[in-house]
Amino acid sequence: MSPKHGLFALFIALAASATICAATASTATPPASAKLATADNAFGFRLLNAVQKASPDANVVLSPVSASLNLSMVLEGADDQTKEEMLTALSLTGEKVDAVNAANAQLVKLLRTPVRSVVLSLANSLWVDSRRAAIRPDYEKRVRASYDAEVSALDFSSPEAAAQINSWASKGTRGAIPKVIDKLDPGDLLLLLNAVYFKGEWTHKFDEAKTQQRDFELSGGSKKQVPRMSQSGRFDYFETPEMQGIRLPFGDGDLVMDILLPASSSSLGMLETELTPEHWAGWDKQFTPRPGTIELPRFELKSNYSLTGPLQALGMRRAFDPSRAQLTGMLSPAAGRSGGERFFVSKVLQSTYWKVDEQGAEAAAATTTIVRPTAVARPEKPFRMIVDRPFFCAISDKRSGVLLFVGAIHDPAP
Repeated sequence: MSPKHGLFALFIALAASATICAATASTATPPASAKLATADNAFGFRLLNAVQKASPDANVVLSPVSASLNLSMVLEGADDQTKEEMLTALSLTGEKVDAVNAANAQLVKLLRTPVRSVVLSLANSLWVDSRRAAIRPDYEKRVRASYDAEVSALDFSSPEAAAQINSWASKGTRGAIPKVIDKLDPGDLLLLLNAVYFKGEWTHKFDEAKTQQRDFELSGGSKKQVPRMSQSGRFDYFETPEMQGIRLPFGDGDLVMDILLPASSSSLGMLETELTPEHWAGWDKQFTPRPGTIELPRFELKSNYSLTGPLQALGMRRAFDPSRAQLTGMLSPAAGRSGGERFFVSKVLQSTYWKVDEQGAEAAAATTTIVRPTAVARPEKPFRMIVDRPFFCAISDKRSGVLLFVGAIHDPAP
């Protein structure tokens, strides 16, 4: 599998917001949720490609749904061109913010609907420096109503403040992501967090006795030994001259993991150029039951990303510009402080985790947006990420059509 575009992408997924649709498979996804899920999936593929450009030969593990819900809370406090740029970046051009909030409220509810043999949870929160600012009451009311967001006021100068925020993220991801920030910088004023966690048992588990060390060809052509699981049976499957596709269900089958393996004459980089919501929908229709064998590497990946550059590449520029950001609806001065301050987004960060083994799959993501007053503009710390491997996979909810996780795996045993 080759070349440099290899990274393709992992994770569009958690794409969306809509994922678990209803307690029964017969319950239809509400129209607003379905429309937002389509937009979230489109945003996820675009974000994936934007992140990949910075690291064309590495694995990428992202959660678009986590990012989209987090940024939608920022969108609620944005005005004018900043709001329009954010809508464009989120693939929601022309939508009204109230409609976005209403659809997200539906999706948050759907994501929390129980499913057998699957745990899927989601949480949102806002953390404000109580010494310097307060959340505007009207803004707080809307984010609580639409995103079920927790709102907390802390003294950001306290050593315990960062620990409290990290503890919330760890709880929201069942310990998969124990830390989202190292410390709070003096200029930080407001943090918006989203946490998403998924754990599902395969409908048909892999037999651990059949897992063996096998060769895995890396993008550059070299090979390494990795643990590879094996299972035979009847699977939803399709193939074309360019790829093979298989669908592995969790629990009752409402959530699944799709794997797309490029043909030896193709590459993950070539496959990624075809990754669009339209093509994804077309491939989805080609799955049909067929007997066969699947051999799949076990993997466990953890990544940390700055999404600031990729989001700017998608058109969200003003929000990051201290001189032009229009975030007027979120904050007011703390009691006893004068008004007149303006605010901007200094960073958007995401931490992700994805594990696949004989029992099933586990994945988590936490997205953090940091808001500062325009008077403080500090350079970002250098960002480091770890990953690599060549095949594509996705976890999705068949009822709503939403992608939960999508991955391009260049090396399953880093």
